[in-house]
Amino acid sequence: MKKLRVVSARLASFVFFIFALQSCVFIDGDARLDPKNPDSETFDLRDFDRLEMGSAFDVKVRQSGQFSVFVRGDRRDIDDLEVFVDRSGKLVIGYRNYRVRRYDMDVDITMPVLRGVDFSGATVSTIDGFTNTRDLEVELSGASKSTIDGDWERVDIDLSGASNLTLRGQGLSLIGDLSGASKLNAFDYLVDNVDLGLSGASSAHVSVDKSLKVDASGGSSLRYRGGPEVRSNVSGGSSVKKD
Repeated sequence: MKKLRVVSARLASFVFFIFALQSCVFIDGDARLDPKNPDSETFDLRDFDRLEMGSAFDVKVRQSGQFSVFVRGDRRDIDDLEVFVDRSGKLVIGYRNYRVRRYDMDVDITMPVLRGVDFSGATVSTIDGFTNTRDLEVELSGASKSTIDGDWERVDIDLSGASNLTLRGQGLSLIGDLSGASKLNAFDYLVDNVDLGLSGASSAHVSVDKSLKVDASGGSSLRYRGGPEVRSNVSGGSSVKKD
């Protein structure tokens, strides 16, 4: 019996060691790293008003009368970038090939008008300074995060896969959908009308003056500031409450 206990203890220790080793390998492979061979490049592209990126870039976008696209990262990663403007006027940036490990890649963009972004793959973005723009479409997926500071008449959002959007500024309407434990932080984005659908334990904070329409399910929650007329359809342990 004593020998059996010793064998069991050794087996448990071995299993724990293998699990810890696997965990360390996973964490190391997933971590972002400083460039080994740092370099930068400027792309001469223009006439775009939308952005699409599908990797863990650190993106900064600001309004300017001039177009510019500048990247900073490891030379090997820069050489693997695909950067182009499609026929619809969308700037697309991504990698040609799949690699488990990528170094940090910074992307700096200036443009006169921004009408839409589609970010996925854990992209982190900051968008700042846009005014006098009518509509903005924001699509975030794959645990992407974005902070947007500007004024649009209407913002249309689609957040999924534990993505996170922070809005600052003001506008007329905020509409869209959140799913998969996504979050919207818009207490600092004052609008007249809000129309949102939330599912899958998503959450939203909004500031609204006139009309608030919410469809919330699957343990989702919405908190609002202001004195709007509220119409809500709530199920599955969800909630809509005044902050």
